[in-house]
Amino acid sequence: MPDLFDFFRYSLAAVVTIYATIITIQSLWNWYLWLAGSDQYISLIRRYVIVHGLRLRFRAFWGDVIICLLLTIVCVLIWRAHGRVDQLKVALDRLRQADKNSLPQMGHR
Repeated sequence: MPDLFDFFRYSLAAVVTIYATIITIQSLWNWYLWLAGSDQYISLIRRYVIVHGLRLRFRAFWGDVIICLLLTIVCVLIWRAHGRVDQLKVALDRLRQADKNSLPQMGHR
């Protein structure tokens, strides 16, 4: 019988991933539509965004990059820990089943 926690964990992960993907795509699409306008001020903003994107320096965001890398490492470690806990659960279930099968049957002749 499947574990209720595993079902909840995987279904929640699927829902959150789909939701985040949809929200990100909608946001990018709205920014594209807004910056694709032909108004004089919109074209000025579009050029401003492009120039600042090209002037972007990696040093200014070094701290944020380190935080993102550390959070990614923590996410991978937690993911691996979940895998280890699942392996431990399977091993304990097998051990319990083996103990149950190896006990002598009392009262049966």
